[in-house]
Amino acid sequence: MAGTRRVVGCTTMFRRFTLLASHLLIYACAVPTLVDITAHELLSVQDRVRDEVRASPSFEVAAQRYVQEIHAAFSGEIALARMFMTIPFDDLPEDLRRSAWKVVEGQALAAQIKPTTPVLTLLGSHGAEAEWCDRKASRGHAAIPLCSHSFVDSIPMVARMLQEMGVDLGLKLDTERYVKNVLGVGWVGLFYVEDARSARDTKGRRVIPAAEFVDRHNIRTVFGLGKVYANGAITAFIAFSTKVIPRAKVELLVPTVNLFKASTNELVQSKRYFTPGDGMGPA
Repeated sequence: MAGTRRVVGCTTMFRRFTLLASHLLIYACAVPTLVDITAHELLSVQDRVRDEVRASPSFEVAAQRYVQEIHAAFSGEIALARMFMTIPFDDLPEDLRRSAWKVVEGQALAAQIKPTTPVLTLLGSHGAEAEWCDRKASRGHAAIPLCSHSFVDSIPMVARMLQEMGVDLGLKLDTERYVKNVLGVGWVGLFYVEDARSARDTKGRRVIPAAEFVDRHNIRTVFGLGKVYANGAITAFIAFSTKVIPRAKVELLVPTVNLFKASTNELVQSKRYFTPGDGMGPA
């Protein structure tokens, strides 16, 4: 009798294991990829982005929810997803101001940072590594002041991103007139590097300078999508993929950044960039 119970128990456990394995296999097969995503799957991603982002209490929360959703939707090919935004230096909390100063302190550019200087600020980060899932853990990318053409040009990826997105490296980002008359409120910027291993700029520099990061994590295509707000702020979503993704497939994500902007317009206009009480903004 005891032997029979053990056999029955083992059979039951085996069936449960088989059922669980089949569910995991179905889930794995159901994860879409940008290369072969269907219209229905794309609409599903858009719906999840809308549901996650709307009603966010601050821009940083919305940005984090967006990158988490995009990374989850395409986890098989996106290793790291990030969201940046240009915020005037004067509107940054103290720790991010210090980060911005630190970026330029060795280049005698501190005097060029004004209260209105746009600072490319990391507000959302999510990826395959635990440290990538906390924007505050970023080293060197937390706050990049766009204080001069020469300084921006010294950062190949940022320079290429802004150029490809159509942003003037004369750095007129702090003027609403430039945004409205040159970019236009319906503007969508696209940044695309087909293969991070081999892409070089006109000066022969690697567009994605972090060679160790690229090699260690098998990074191939790097792409970004940008949107502009009425007050002149620019937000940029950047993704690092482990596969080569055609440019046309990247464009499929444009509706998601449009949804993101629509859901965060009020937050930007009211300057609710950071969540009160988290140490990053006024309580």
